[in-house]
Amino acid sequence: MSVLTSASAVVARRGTAASALSAAAAALIIIASLVAAEHLLGLAVFALPFVASAALIALAPSGPPARPGAVLRAYPAAAATALPVTAVLGPGEVAVAASVVATVAMMAVLRAPHVPAALCAGGIGLTDPGLGYLPHTLIPAVVIVLVAAAAAGRVVPGFEYPLRSS
Repeated sequence: MSVLTSASAVVARRGTAASALSAAAAALIIIASLVAAEHLLGLAVFALPFVASAALIALAPSGPPARPGAVLRAYPAAAATALPVTAVLGPGEVAVAASVVATVAMMAVLRAPHVPAALCAGGIGLTDPGLGYLPHTLIPAVVIVLVAAAAAGRVVPGFEYPLRSS
């Protein structure tokens, strides 16, 4: 291996390490914001779908599934499909399956491929949280995730979250 090839490999590894650290720092900020809201404000927002959103946004902030528009369309679609399905079927595996399938179809129609919202639909199908889920969990969690991602974009070197994209 030549000196130039070796030097290029070192630079590439540093770039990968820096990207990994930026993504990890962004995820930490978003997840810590959810934890803080849960403990300090008593909001039930620390849940797997929103942690998964944090990971997706941290890893691919400009990708279509992570864009704010996709997040803002996908989670309401999940709730709009899963809550009535679960109300009719009752909580359980059938409600989970029907809720996730309906949510995937709705996300495809809305062009909102934010996969963690399907996890949200599954959680609704499993637990039947009722309409109170919207103001007490879903709305605050989505706001916290997006605001924390925007904050991470301002303070984490190498991490940019495009707030104005669709």
